[in-house]
Amino acid sequence: MPVVGRDAGRGVAQKVRRSLTAAAGAALLAAGVAACSSTAGPSSASQPAGTAPPSAAGQPQPGGTLQVLVSGDIATWDPQQMYVGPEAFFAQRTFARGLTAYGTGAHQRDIEADLATDTGTAADGGRTWSFTLRPDVTWQDGSPITCDDVRHGVARTFDRRTHVNGTNYASYLLAMPTTVTPEGVEKPVYAGPGDRAHQRDFDRAVSCSGRTVTFRLRDAEPDFPHIVALPEFAPRRASADTKTDGKPSYAVMSSGPYRLRGAWVVGQGGTFVRNEHWNRRTDPIRQAYPDTIHVSTGLGDSAVIQRLLNQQDDDAYAVSWVQASPTLRNQAGTALQARLTFPYTGNVDYLAVNMRSKVMADPAVRKALALSTNRATYVTATGGEGAGTPTWSLLSPAVDPRSVDVPPGARVEGDPEAARRVLQQAGVKLPVRLRVVYARSVLGDKAYASLAAGWERAGFEVELTGVAPEQYYETIEKQTSVASYDLFRGAWTPDWPSAGGVLPALFDPRINLDSSGPGQDVGYFSDDAVDALFDKADATPDPRARAAVWAQADRAIRDKGGYLALSATKALYLHGSGVTSYEDHAVGGIVDVATVSVR
Repeated sequence: MPVVGRDAGRGVAQKVRRSLTAAAGAALLAAGVAACSSTAGPSSASQPAGTAPPSAAGQPQPGGTLQVLVSGDIATWDPQQMYVGPEAFFAQRTFARGLTAYGTGAHQRDIEADLATDTGTAADGGRTWSFTLRPDVTWQDGSPITCDDVRHGVARTFDRRTHVNGTNYASYLLAMPTTVTPEGVEKPVYAGPGDRAHQRDFDRAVSCSGRTVTFRLRDAEPDFPHIVALPEFAPRRASADTKTDGKPSYAVMSSGPYRLRGAWVVGQGGTFVRNEHWNRRTDPIRQAYPDTIHVSTGLGDSAVIQRLLNQQDDDAYAVSWVQASPTLRNQAGTALQARLTFPYTGNVDYLAVNMRSKVMADPAVRKALALSTNRATYVTATGGEGAGTPTWSLLSPAVDPRSVDVPPGARVEGDPEAARRVLQQAGVKLPVRLRVVYARSVLGDKAYASLAAGWERAGFEVELTGVAPEQYYETIEKQTSVASYDLFRGAWTPDWPSAGGVLPALFDPRINLDSSGPGQDVGYFSDDAVDALFDKADATPDPRARAAVWAQADRAIRDKGGYLALSATKALYLHGSGVTSYEDHAVGGIVDVATVSVR
């Protein structure tokens, strides 16, 4: 896709957020309401994200075997082939370390040094980042993890013959020559290991000096320490590469506290045992309490939950990232409640406002719509308190824990009477026709009917269009969608906990809007003042100061009516009574295997 905007470098660097999220966004936007119809689970507003009830947080005990019950199969154990999600987070906490990683306990949202000695040193205004490997970090066979291993891991992500499922930030962020395909897609000319013709291009972008690896980027990226925490930047020893003939790879070369014993069996699972060459002194994050972690795959959702409920034999020492039904919380007795946790998922359900719609172009209409939106009934329809918390911001609690606080003067149930007065005082003719498109599902239908009821009380005449989930994303990205709908249902989970992974991807017209359509900016939001805040955030190196700029940008988009956030969604997880020091990770979204233990 051709880059649109005044700065092609920044555009290409940011373009990844369009290209990557096209696939992820398709699943999220299409399955967002379906996610509400999945088993997103209970929480209370006072329960911090990623924490366990006190009864589940017993003193950690080393030793024993942790059981992990998985619905379906693991897609792959190849770090470069993993997208962000439960499997990748499990791998990162057990055998696939990165230069950086997210902390534990009270520091779950903090990016910390992992294989590297620190979280990186920036130069050239944030266009160059250097990381130095810790001394004495090794692979499972005792050989040292080298800078060249980091380089090789990154190089693998450029090979489109094999790298088809993982994230590909390196391809778009690194300062390398690109070409435009006949389809109009801009991509690097380098094609991965073995591409001798363009090897020098990669060598200039990713270089080694002893234990220090240096990345040269197209443009400043202050969130780069977060990005290198993704699996695609994990080191990979070249000798570990094997031909898989297009099949998923389950071979594990561990850099963490556990290694795979024997072969991985698809449909059954495998066992991870202690990596004798892992040195606790070189790993400030993973406590690695269990001696063994046995992963059972090929199970169904209901089978996993039933086994956790029954706790027969070793299932008392089991965890899972299968989400239980929100109704389980209401049915549970005291003993079962102690085994339930309900973290935020990182996802936010929202509505994108079509700024090119004749109706929504009126600020009074946008204000009335916001005033009359009943988030309480939306959350109830999607599963109740166990499914989410009403929110006014697209920045999930993983990005900003205060994002679910009710703004001063706001009402969770909305105020349709006040909204009607706004319309009348502005001279808007009632009723106001409002065309809404969303991904169809049982709970989705209920959720949008509940929203429509509040809007109609305010003076809107609502037309709801439910689209099959698998067709939803394609539908809203069509150029014709801007003439067909006023509101678009959306759902967004950032790849790292920063507003930089949310707001530009959804509301920066310079990286979204072109002749092919709106990209992720389905409502065609465009505002010079907001764009200036995006640029200011990118140019602000201090994380706290940068977060303040992002918060300002978020408020500006909301004040201009660019979106309506609805719910910060939650999951409900169940674990065995023999599991101690249990906590769900605020960023990983599932149990943190780095700190969990068994009795």
